[in-house]
Amino acid sequence: MTSIANNVFGVVLAGGRSRRFGASKTLAEVGGLSLARRAITTLRDVGLSVGVISSEDGLESALGVPVRPDLEPGKGPLGGLLTALVWARERKQLGVFLLGCDMPFVTVQLIELLLSNMNGTLAVIPVGRAGPEPLCGFYHSSCRQRARELLDSQDRSMHGLLRLIEVKEVALVNESRINENDHLFFNVNTRVEAVEAEEILTRREWK
Repeated sequence: MTSIANNVFGVVLAGGRSRRFGASKTLAEVGGLSLARRAITTLRDVGLSVGVISSEDGLESALGVPVRPDLEPGKGPLGGLLTALVWARERKQLGVFLLGCDMPFVTVQLIELLLSNMNGTLAVIPVGRAGPEPLCGFYHSSCRQRARELLDSQDRSMHGLLRLIEVKEVALVNESRINENDHLFFNVNTRVEAVEAEEILTRREWK
């Protein structure tokens, strides 16, 4: 995994306005760690260098990693991905592993599995019980142009991008190495869900 890790930039996407949460959720804690810190730690445990996409003030000193705002604010996750891909190009890396900061139960094993499936494709995305998870996956730097084109269209969705590029979908139902229980892609969008995530950890249901 070392050679792959050297070529891939780990990017935590934390640029949303968190309207449903009622405040910034980037530094909201689950199990004693902020959501952003959990994502950073997971990516680092894979061996990746890590940066964060966010316009929130003070994050760089709070998290101890480089932080960059969206190149085009207000354009959602696709805008964050474009910013990440431009950043990776500046670093002369092959692409990015994008991870939404609000998925606290994504594992090192899952990321390693996805990176092991790169094989020259433009993107590698896990497919869980609810379908593809585009905010947990690898994107080659050459996706920049398609992302740029989509941002200028009516469809600025990540799923829209996946329809335009060559994607390797990894069906987790077929992967005995991955414990795809109900929490793997649990998403913290509200304070109630933050409490639920805390309870999951307390009950030690997540392994």
